[in-house]
Amino acid sequence: MLFERESDSIKGNPKRFPFLNKEQKGQERMDKKKMRKVLQKLALLGIIASLSAFTLGGCQKTTESKETQTEVKSEAKADETKQEEETESTDKAENTEEAKDTDKAEEKTDETEEKTEEKAEEKAEEKAEEEKTVELEKTEHPTFTSDGIRKLVLNRDGEEIFSLSKEPADYKMEFDYWEILNPYDETATVNTETMYKLFDVLSGFDFSTTAEVSDGTDTGVEGSTTTMQIDYTESTDTSAEADKTVTLLLGNEDDLGNRYVAVAGYENEVYTIPSSTLEAIYNLNPFDYILKIPALVNIDTVESIDIKTKESSYTMKIKDGKYYMGDKEVEKETFTTLYQALLNVMLDSNLDTPKADNEKEEVLRMVFHRSTTEAPEITLTYYTYDGNYDSVAVNGTERYLVKNADVNTLVQQIAEAFK
Repeated sequence: MLFERESDSIKGNPKRFPFLNKEQKGQERMDKKKMRKVLQKLALLGIIASLSAFTLGGCQKTTESKETQTEVKSEAKADETKQEEETESTDKAENTEEAKDTDKAEEKTDETEEKTEEKAEEKAEEKAEEEKTVELEKTEHPTFTSDGIRKLVLNRDGEEIFSLSKEPADYKMEFDYWEILNPYDETATVNTETMYKLFDVLSGFDFSTTAEVSDGTDTGVEGSTTTMQIDYTESTDTSAEADKTVTLLLGNEDDLGNRYVAVAGYENEVYTIPSSTLEAIYNLNPFDYILKIPALVNIDTVESIDIKTKESSYTMKIKDGKYYMGDKEVEKETFTTLYQALLNVMLDSNLDTPKADNEKEEVLRMVFHRSTTEAPEITLTYYTYDGNYDSVAVNGTERYLVKNADVNTLVQQIAEAFK
């Protein structure tokens, strides 16, 4: 044991034992070289191992980093996809709601359009019913009263010279139902007192007994273009419409101061009417059959009146049962007093030839705006004419002359009322 220890000691510490031989020393040097190489190899292997570990560690970290990044990206993409899905879902929901709202709006629009169309159709049907031409009965032996006449049309040599008819309308007063459509229009107000005097003459015609006509006499009724059309009713109801019509053909005169007359469609039977009576009818002056006012405008159908003079402009208005002159509310009596004055400039005569625009000057203009679409708007315009008269235009048509003193008085009255 002691020997072994010494040997070990000798081997482990040669410097302490110089008696070792050269061979042993050489062997030891060789062992050292081998050891050095081994250590170098081990060291190299250690470096490689370290490098490998580092590289593997780095690769693992890189892999982990890539995996993490991939996971992050995947999560981000998933979130983005989820967000897109949520957005898409929201958009779909919104689009669905919008579509529902649009559908509802379209349905509502369709319903409104249908109702509007229905109302339009109803109005069209009502209008068509109102405008429907009633087939009037033609009679061979007409008899009519002055209260039963509803229309009179006079033609001389094929030309219509006078037309008067009853034209009821909701916006009119009953006495204003009558209209002279030739040579005037619906704005002219008929003087019914004069009209019924004419109707009294017409109702005196007798078609019960035919005239004695000698053979070979040319009565002139065949193909006559001088005619008289009378639409009438035999009803005693003053509101009844015409249901019968007759057209009289006026022929030549006989030797007794009468004129041959026949009923159209029954020319084989001839009657006579005094020529003086027919001449009075055909030579009537239409101006005698109208009231001597430019226009009759029912105040119940008026919404406002615009007035313009040379100096100023004014407005009269009726709103919610209240009366205004300008912006000032006034008593009804104050309003109606001026309103009546606006329509009371009396017509003097017909105007044969209006003056050119550059030869006249506007003195007064009044526009009556109506509260119902059925009633036409009425514009009265007064122009200078000569030293004594002004002309008056109704809705742009000059037909009458009035005294300029009356127009000047009205202009002053308007100015005073608005002070």
